[in-house]
Amino acid sequence: MIYIYEILGFILIPFIKLNVKFRIKQGKENSKRYKERFGYSSYSVALNKKVIWIHAASLGEFKAADFLINKYHKKFTLLITTTTLSSSEYAIKKYGNKIIHQFAPLDVNIWVKRFIKKWNPKFVIWIESDLWPTTLKNIKKNKVKAILINLRLSPKSLKKWKFVPFFYDSLLSSFSKIFVQSEEDKKRVQLLTNKNIEFIGNLKLENKIVNLKENEKINFLNNSNLICIMLTSTHKNEESLLLPIYKELLSDNKNLYLIIAPRHPERSKEIMLLCDSHNLASQLESEKKINNKKILIIDSFGILSNYFAISDVVFLGGSLIPAGGHNPIEPAIHNCAIISGDLIFNWKNIFDDMVNKNACLKVKNIDELKNNLKNLIQNKNKRLILQNNAYNFAKKQFVDTNYLEKTINNYIN
Repeated sequence: MIYIYEILGFILIPFIKLNVKFRIKQGKENSKRYKERFGYSSYSVALNKKVIWIHAASLGEFKAADFLINKYHKKFTLLITTTTLSSSEYAIKKYGNKIIHQFAPLDVNIWVKRFIKKWNPKFVIWIESDLWPTTLKNIKKNKVKAILINLRLSPKSLKKWKFVPFFYDSLLSSFSKIFVQSEEDKKRVQLLTNKNIEFIGNLKLENKIVNLKENEKINFLNNSNLICIMLTSTHKNEESLLLPIYKELLSDNKNLYLIIAPRHPERSKEIMLLCDSHNLASQLESEKKINNKKILIIDSFGILSNYFAISDVVFLGGSLIPAGGHNPIEPAIHNCAIISGDLIFNWKNIFDDMVNKNACLKVKNIDELKNNLKNLIQNKNKRLILQNNAYNFAKKQFVDTNYLEKTINNYIN
């Protein structure tokens, strides 16, 4: 099957290149660095340390690399590959000269070979759920040791892979160790392979504590009576469900302030227009001059912690639509009362634990969400209890980093 896949990739090269050019026009690819997608690189500095290649496709996966970067950047050259603009901007902004960032080559044999020849990695850490057959085959063919961290398999993906379980099993054979991000994922993966699958925790939850810089703290909400609600990691079509609720709540509570942080910030202007359609005044965070409009839309990267720090209630998006939900620990560590929809299969075990400890609220529909928001706005004591429980939950240890570190050291040494 891999050979058919590789032949198709070769045949489709002209169309893939056209698609990259189209994505550049759409602002989805970097116009100055797009050739990295074909395995080329303008990086010319001599590599005098062993290269560890860490791959994490998007921003969400990349955040799981924080522990690895801080642990290994002094001793090794860390080559980070991602596929999205947002993840590349975040990586370069946050980690600077600790890493070398490249866009991952598209999964075509000649491009992957070119990339591996250029960088000659000695070890690969794959933080991904999407497994690229040609890339993984080349890693294995070049006898590069690799481990897979935070593997996730959604119920929807499981249904698809059940048609070709042998192919999924063969992709996993490129890895010497496989760690899943939840017990539920472990059960699903084990339906497709008899390989040893381990669960040591979710690495995305390791990077919890964020020390806000004094000059980055948000101080425009200096009204102690103001209640700040944040809608974070919202996906397309979720804001249209949430804005009418906010408008209704605002009519009864003039002391509300709303922050919207969409999963994809490039949608910010689209959300502004949606606010206008509901006669709700809004502005973009990038304008910097925060005024007294009742809605602020976050269109920048790497600053969510500063806004969690001033929020009273946080609704986590990707949960009213079947996107799997998002990480509740980030707002929890900032003492926020947390609400989520129930379409949270990517984070089910964490949410189940939090609900059992009264550290978050999970709702089944819009009416239930509205009633819970209203209750938290009007009942300060209930809000404080939920905030305190969330904070205490977020302080627990979520991943066995000692075991992970020992595993990595066994391979790279």
